[in-house]
Amino acid sequence: MKHRWLSPLTVLIVAAVLLVPSIMVAEGAQNFYLHDETAPQGDALLMDTRQPTKLSDSQRDLNAGPVSWYTAPFSSSTQLFGDVQIYTYLEAYFLYADVLPFQVRVVRAFLLDVGPSGVEDEIDSTAATPIFFGPNETVKRKTFNINNVDYTIPVNHSLGIRLEKSVDPLSFFPLSLLGRFFSTNVLFDSTSHKSSVTVPFNVTETGLTMTAYPQRQSAKPGQNATASLEIENQGDAAETVAMSYAVVDGDPAGWSVEIDPQTVDVPAKFYAYPEVTVMPPPDAPVGSSLNISITAQGATATASTWVNTTVAEQSYGVSVQGPGSKEGRPGDNVTYQFTVTNTGDIADTYLLSAASAGTWEASLAQPSISLSSGGSDTVDATISIPIDAANNSQQTLTFTATSQNDSTKQDSASVTTTAVMQGGGDTDETLLERIPAAVLFALFLGGVIALLAIAVFLTAYARQYVTLECDEQMKEVAPGFAATYEITVSNPLEKTVGDTKTLTYTAAVSGDIPDDWNVTLDKETFALDAGENTVISMEVQTAADASLDEWASIDLAVRPKKRRGKTATLNVTTLLRTPRIRLSVEDVRHEPETFSEGEKVTAIITVANNGEADADDVTVILRVNGTEKNRIEGLDVPRNREVVVRMPWVAAFGENKIDVTVLPTR
Repeated sequence: MKHRWLSPLTVLIVAAVLLVPSIMVAEGAQNFYLHDETAPQGDALLMDTRQPTKLSDSQRDLNAGPVSWYTAPFSSSTQLFGDVQIYTYLEAYFLYADVLPFQVRVVRAFLLDVGPSGVEDEIDSTAATPIFFGPNETVKRKTFNINNVDYTIPVNHSLGIRLEKSVDPLSFFPLSLLGRFFSTNVLFDSTSHKSSVTVPFNVTETGLTMTAYPQRQSAKPGQNATASLEIENQGDAAETVAMSYAVVDGDPAGWSVEIDPQTVDVPAKFYAYPEVTVMPPPDAPVGSSLNISITAQGATATASTWVNTTVAEQSYGVSVQGPGSKEGRPGDNVTYQFTVTNTGDIADTYLLSAASAGTWEASLAQPSISLSSGGSDTVDATISIPIDAANNSQQTLTFTATSQNDSTKQDSASVTTTAVMQGGGDTDETLLERIPAAVLFALFLGGVIALLAIAVFLTAYARQYVTLECDEQMKEVAPGFAATYEITVSNPLEKTVGDTKTLTYTAAVSGDIPDDWNVTLDKETFALDAGENTVISMEVQTAADASLDEWASIDLAVRPKKRRGKTATLNVTTLLRTPRIRLSVEDVRHEPETFSEGEKVTAIITVANNGEADADDVTVILRVNGTEKNRIEGLDVPRNREVVVRMPWVAAFGENKIDVTVLPTR
């Protein structure tokens, strides 16, 4: 049998391929680099997406104890799904390394869920891994793999890793005498030794997403607060989703949490809207909170979100409603029945008072009343009409209820009492009978003449000399932007031969306009012939720092000069809304422009934000022939700016159809 020998060139190529470390990152994965900085929790070091820039190494000796790195806390629940790789550079140091034929270290890596207070919960770990160092090999690159991770990091928690020596023979006597001459150093945070962690985030085959509205809510002790959950099924098949929750922060004792329904059917490419109702206990202290993580578990995908409920302060309140006014004869006692309602959150006692605006005496049936929250009852108040009260004289009675626990909470209602004399007999002569007939006729004739004069005046005055029209009288804009209204002004007079009936008009604005808003007209004086019209452009410029609660009600008044005609007015309203983000893909280029199967291609993508606000935490997804090949998360695109990103991918056989999706923060 003949032996086949590999050529030296073939051996060199194979060796190069085996020695080059893999730099491919799984779809949806993100690299976190280990830094020599303190993590927010304070008991570990920081890892984040910044690449190291230092030329010199940082190091930690595992012989001195385990070393941990944490990310910053996540602002929302984050799912890990896939394989985690921990890339480390380990140094086996010995004072006299040249006298040893080899060295061995046994190291173990842990993946951690770190709570807000720094408590570590182990998600998974590697087995104790022996690492061999040759006589001339003191630094070695070692990758620890933690496979098939399916875990959701709760909101305000961090992701962490811990490296520790698992077996240490030097800790046993008599080898412990040599321990101070050995060390096991982790090298990191330098351009030459970029120790890092690759984490797969939220990679699913089908896709469920879930959002809570609102995520932060408040509830008073013993009262419910309800948040709506929006579940989107992005897959091609219907999902039956089981709903569950877990407490991630706060003391759950006495709290009630209900999700309705607990099982939800979500059609393909559609939505479902369950609700979560949270109720704190009646004795919950103000300011305490409960943070829950809600999970929607389908057959092929999982989604999660969080809801934070804070206990709000209970308040007192009262409402008073009074009856209609009454009449009475001198010497009568007139009684009114007022209704008192507890509009506060807890039971309260109200102090009652009744006062007359004059000298008439007022009295109450009772000095106070106690009501439960939402309860109401009636109280009688009486006013006495003096025996010598003049005919048609009046007095106002004011009834007031004041909270005994909060004197600023009070309400009142007033009624008016009229004193009426008793009428006389049928023999009394009326006023009309005492007035002569001639005087009555003169008064009648004068009234007719006055009515005719008024009719003539109104006919001339009410003639219409101007009309206003606007197709859109209400608009919404973001703070700092302007709303423009196009208003058509017309001269409605009919044009006759020899008489142009040209009128000159003046335009002005008024109304309820915030001080830092500005309203301008493109024309304030203009002339129109009979039957002509023109367009006035009115611009309402809002303040950049205006609150969304602000609004403007603007009256445009147009008046004809030297005419008694009626001024025409038109009202427009400008409201504020949340600024909108408008993302678009402006350009996609490839380097190289032509490529073959298996060749690495870089897509150069231009993303534009033509909206009204900066876009933070934008995700750009690159798909080739419908399959996701790469994605970039955490991209910031300022308003009215373009950002260029580079996304590598590998060309497939045949046609490569490129699709780029840009997703703003949900």
